[in-house]
Amino acid sequence: MALYNRLKELESDIKPLNIRVVLRRGFSVRLCPEMDHFVDDIFGLIGVERPEREYDRENALCCGGVLEAQQRFDLTEENQTKNIEDMKATGATHCVFNCPFCFFTLMEKVSEKGMTPILMSDLCRMALGE
Repeated sequence: MALYNRLKELESDIKPLNIRVVLRRGFSVRLCPEMDHFVDDIFGLIGVERPEREYDRENALCCGGVLEAQQRFDLTEENQTKNIEDMKATGATHCVFNCPFCFFTLMEKVSEKGMTPILMSDLCRMALGE
């Protein structure tokens, strides 16, 4: 909410990015779904499109980091493959993360599929010309 409020204050400085992004929805948002609308509100402010996909919102899959720590490598690979293929199918150029753990778990695999991994805060900074 604080990020959205700050962007509203700086709205006149925002240069719409005009890109298609997918969100790697971390548990920080998943466990408080009433906050999810702020993601869409932020994307609207900074001019990015969030296409619908199978493994997003309430159907979001774990990034695999926790599963890997539990040595559930079979589930790790399955979740990551489903998630990243679903992301790639949207034609998104960027994969946005709001969780640093998810970012470090998936950034290399996302890059290998041709999408730019980026933290939500950095995406917002891009829209502000930083």
